Amino acid sequence: MLVSVVMPVYNGEVYLRESVDSVLNQTYKHFELIVVNDGSTDRTKDILNSLNDDRIKIIHLENNGGAANALNIGIKEAKGEWIAIQDADDICLPNKLEEQIRYIREHKDVTAVGSLIECISGHAEVSRRNLQIEATRNHLSSKEHINAYRFYLNPFCHGSVLFSKSIFDQIGGYDLQYKICYDYDLWLRMLERTSIHKIPIVLYQYRVHSDSISRNNQVTLNEDWLVASKHIKKRLQDKYKREPSFIVFGIEEACEDFKQVSLINRIDVSGYFHKDFDDDDMLQLYKERYIDGIIFLEDISLISLFYKLQEKGLELNKNLYKIWAGYYK
Repeated sequence: MLVSVVMPVYNGEVYLRESVDSVLNQTYKHFELIVVNDGSTDRTKDILNSLNDDRIKIIHLENNGGAANALNIGIKEAKGEWIAIQDADDICLPNKLEEQIRYIREHKDVTAVGSLIECISGHAEVSRRNLQIEATRNHLSSKEHINAYRFYLNPFCHGSVLFSKSIFDQIGGYDLQYKICYDYDLWLRMLERTSIHKIPIVLYQYRVHSDSISRNNQVTLNEDWLVASKHIKKRLQDKYKREPSFIVFGIEEACEDFKQVSLINRIDVSGYFHKDFDDDDMLQLYKERYIDGIIFLEDISLISLFYKLQEKGLELNKNLYKIWAGYYK
């Protein structure tokens, strides 16, 4: 079974060779590696041109068009039935492809499978706490848990997933409007059609850089929310065949940021409410305003209210949605 490993790279000279070697050293041997150089201006092109391995195909793009575009180009050229993504500064463990191929052979209905990850530092040391935060998605391990909390946060590290090229083509590939969270959007579209499994062992090392931790990166934060809220809106649009209306609850800073997201996604928000509201207030607003759903921007200090809403009859991913908003610390 041929696997096509696709690696987009832009100015990745520092870790590129280590990342490529981690693919070439796989215990599963039936693969090709397609590297798409996305208009790099550093030594990336020279490093790639120095590689001498028949399994490698290199595509040089003249201009930087973004990772989503580079991935679409690379996957279009792929000969394999299955696609593995490799980010150019990460490391796949030697048994990654072997374990994932074994899994899909044993689970014939699976069209995508990820794994647990280990977070490692870039050259600048990242604190253990921040590495643990970045590995939070490891907690979403079962397919049921992944499906239930898919709007809460991105359940998969991009490079940890192996997926069917057929399902990728069916859903239209990566959406070029997203510069960072294009993978999250892809997973949510896949989850509309199929389940994505996760092997409960570490098969991928994800490199965390001190200047790109998502809690301190407003662009990443907003794209996470843009993707999740777009799919929440679509879910209720498909159900009611009209534009749904929401109320949003969270701490004041999170609500202010979500206003920008709601404008971009054209989400009808009837009102924003902060932590001085209790569960009875929320239910009254929900019922009196003929609201289709409540979007809960979850901060740990507000979690008890979320559970109270569930106890009073609201259902997760039916009329109650939660998005991780614990960035505000």
